[in-house]
Parts: sequence; C-alpha cells; structure tokens
Amino acid sequence: MIMQRLLDDESFLKKPLSSPIETGKRSRRIRQKIYNHLNTAQMSANYKLVRNPNPNPEESGKSLPLHPRLVSCGTIHTDEFINRAKSRSSFSPADMKGILQLFQDMMVDFLMYGYNVELEGIGTFSVSLKSRPVMEKNEIRAESIHFKDVKFRSSKELRDRLKTMPVFRDEYTISDPAYPSAKECEQEVFRYLETNPFIHQKKYMSLCGCSRSKASLDLRRMVEEGKLRWEKLGTSHLYYKVEEPASGETNPK
Repeated sequence: MIMQRLLDDESFLKKPLSSPIETGKRSRRIRQKIYNHLNTAQMSANYKLVRNPNPNPEESGKSLPLHPRLVSCGTIHTDEFINRAKSRSSFSPADMKGILQLFQDMMVDFLMYGYNVELEGIGTFSVSLKSRPVMEKNEIRAESIHFKDVKFRSSKELRDRLKTMPVFRDEYTISDPAYPSAKECEQEVFRYLETNPFIHQKKYMSLCGCSRSKASLDLRRMVEEGKLRWEKLGTSHLYYKVEEPASGETNPK
C-alpha cells in the first residue's frame, strides 16, 4: 500500500514539502495528504468502501450498494501493549507481563473444565467442540469429541465505548471486491475436496470469506451445474465432489 511504504520511510517524511520526490507529482499529492492525515487523525481508524459481488447469477449486471470495511493498521503484540501501558500504570513491565501470563493460565484452567470466563468490560470467552457427523447419540463416544476453538462475545460496555470511535476514509487503498470471484471460490472448494471427503456451508464461508447467504447460493449453483452433490445429515448439508465416470462408462439415465 502506497501510504504504508511512505510512512515506513522516515527520511521521506522528514523532507520539507518543497523538496523533489522521485516518484513524481502523484507521490507529492499523496505525501501532502499523509501530512494532513497525521496532523488531524493520528488516533483514528481508517475505512474503505467495498462492494459485494451480486450472489444472484441472474442479476450479475446489477451492482450492490457499497459498505464500509475497517482497514487494519496492524497488530499490537504483547511487548508493545505493555510498553504503551506502562505510562498509565504504576506496575512495572515485568509485573504486567506476569499478570497477563496469570490471566492466560487461569483462563485455560477454567475453560478446560467447562466454564465460561467473563472479563467485566471486555467480554466472555467460551469453548466450542467438534466431532464427526452422527445421526444417533450412541454412534459416538467421548474419545471422538475434541476441542475446536475459543469463542469471544464482546460485552455491552465495550461495544458502547467503541460506538464513538472516530473513522476516516483511507484514500490510499483501492476499494476491492469483498469476496474472491466465483471462479476463485470454486477452485478453493475443489482444492479442499482433494484431501477431504465433503465440504459444508460453514467451511465454504471460511475458505471464501463470504456470508452465509452467498455460500448457500454458490454451493446450490455448483450442485445445479453437476459439479457437486449433496446429502443431508441431521440439520447439516454436506457437499461431495461429483466423480467423473470412468473411461468407457456412461452416466445412468
């Protein structure tokens, strides 16, 4: 991203605005905007406008409305978090690191034994499980059920505090489609099915970074095109690759 490259170049930012810039007039305009941005919005979040592709193939020429998406400024890791926090606290960096480690250890202990952990003003952490699909309770034992992930639900207080967050439009990022193209998603699906017997809607959403409705429409389209077949297991729909008939064989009619 042009803005990030310019911000990373300290000597570039220290040059007076009248100095020549090798990248030409466009970079000078961008540089001026960066100076303005740093002076007026140093502690703000940036957003870009993206447009979802139309999930309805019959309306492929009809554009959907733009919507805002946050542009990440990066990730604050533990050491930087502590370094920034020490000016607001009487705790030493070593004390804060020890407290964070204690929180982590205690959270693991409570989650491991089936508790939810609520940190007031932050949110609630809980565990989700996974297993192979079964129809009856007696078809699976405890040994076949495993940890899947830790879920986080933000608290109302945290959400209320963030409602007034200042945001500015990022003029340095080109608005791109919100999802990969249908062809790219299809390629991801068949790459996944090379090593897995089936795919389900939630996995498709994860692979393509799309909404539930788009995943459902895309999978249904691939079924209608004869590329996938589906089976219902409980409340889930499992999608399998349609195998090509062997040489000399014909599809039954």
